[in-house]
Amino acid sequence: MLSRVARNFAGRHAYVCGQVSRTWGEMEQRSERLAGALAALGLAVGESVAILGQERLEIYEHYFACMKLGLVRVGINWRYAPAEVAHILADSGARCVLVDGRSEALLRAALAFSGIEGITVIGYGEHSQPLDYETLLRRAPSVAHPALQPADPLVISYTSGSTGAPKGVVHSHRSVALIILQGAVSRGLTTDDVWYGAIASSWMACVLNMIGLANGMTTVVMDGAFDIDRFVDEVQQHEVSAALLVPTLAGRLLDKCAGAPSALDSLRLLMYGSSPAPRSLLERIMGTLRCQLMQTYGMTEGGWVSHLTPKDHLRALAGDARLLSSAGRVGAMYQMSLRDNDGREVPTGETGEVWLRGETTMLGYRNLPKETEEALGGGWLHTNDIGRFDDEGYLYLVDRKKFMIITGAVNVFPASVEAVLADHPDIAEIAVVGLPHPEWGEAVVAVVVARSGRPVPDVKEIGEFARDRLSRMELPKHVFSIDALPRTVTSKVDKRAVLAWARDRQSDLPWGAASALERSGA
Repeated sequence: MLSRVARNFAGRHAYVCGQVSRTWGEMEQRSERLAGALAALGLAVGESVAILGQERLEIYEHYFACMKLGLVRVGINWRYAPAEVAHILADSGARCVLVDGRSEALLRAALAFSGIEGITVIGYGEHSQPLDYETLLRRAPSVAHPALQPADPLVISYTSGSTGAPKGVVHSHRSVALIILQGAVSRGLTTDDVWYGAIASSWMACVLNMIGLANGMTTVVMDGAFDIDRFVDEVQQHEVSAALLVPTLAGRLLDKCAGAPSALDSLRLLMYGSSPAPRSLLERIMGTLRCQLMQTYGMTEGGWVSHLTPKDHLRALAGDARLLSSAGRVGAMYQMSLRDNDGREVPTGETGEVWLRGETTMLGYRNLPKETEEALGGGWLHTNDIGRFDDEGYLYLVDRKKFMIITGAVNVFPASVEAVLADHPDIAEIAVVGLPHPEWGEAVVAVVVARSGRPVPDVKEIGEFARDRLSRMELPKHVFSIDALPRTVTSKVDKRAVLAWARDRQSDLPWGAASALERSGA
């Protein structure tokens, strides 16, 4: 893919990062030299090469070199703890790791923690490693490209670990190529667009920062950690026309530009995904910014599978507001089925687990054959997401199966409760969990971040606000106040950490800690 786009758009900017830019021709030349350098170090088809660091253009040169040489690319998030980095290095079997100078201390700690030896380390940026990236590129021999198959593994992307230890999701050359092509087509992106990649390069989602492989457009990536002020400045400087943000960042962007929305006049398409967005936030964005909105629903294991299009958002703005709670319609490349616990398809309007089939699904989990068999049983990807279809084929995600609360024999999905309570004027952020209850088994508990200068609403206030939209069993029975919700390295709310935080405060529950702890088996 890179050779074709470099031939067609050799002089066009491919990537911009801070003060550094590369044309497509330069990306082709540099990734070709990196492939030669890695081959000279003894790396061969199918072996893993990791990269650890904040956003820089070397990250994409590394990705393209792996494509050329048949190596398996392993991205490691620089926000991980040393133990997590050590786990990924060991699990992936990485023989080589490229490290940004800003992440050298993290890599040293991870290697010391794990005791792993024999990994070749290449430093880039300002670093202290004996092997220097730029020197290797200058001295690199030419290398013949091996014959590769579409099903050969290309990338291991580690999940953020919000529900357990990070698992390595393996994707093939075919699935990555199709995700890139679908990303351009489904979003209507062309050669003339400028894409802003506000996506961590360790995510599987960072393939969206390679959509230019399909159409030759330019991608702007932020040098280092994401900063909302720099984002606005760079949108203006580079006339960015399309971007993807998680809802929390979209909210901060709206606050930043509320008084001067013209700062984003070049932006014609703002995509959001990764976690649900409150309806009130979407209505504010549509009323403030002069751009189209598009929601994408996807997962590391399956790619981007459904879209709530700009036309859907306009329809919602015209009065059909229910659509703002939808994840849109399933893309043309996928089959989706909603199944009950026995694997039977559920009728329209009823909830079931989302099963997915398509060419962009993962090959499996690295070194986890049992989990792979469970996830891909019967030729379908079992997503662990719960959803329902309406009569028009719109998908409504209810929650993650594992987060479901059973209270008084009634199933309550936290995401459904969160979607309603996020509209409360005093609530900035909310997470809903289940805590043990002596009578009901579990009770719904809300962990709330109040808006600046506003009080945290109590149970009575929340009940009055939501009684017309939530059942009695869905209403929170207790409200905890927290300064900020814990998040994973991919900016999602860390439900495991929220639950642990709430469990540590069970003595504050009105039904008593002793009975709650007894019920939980503590």
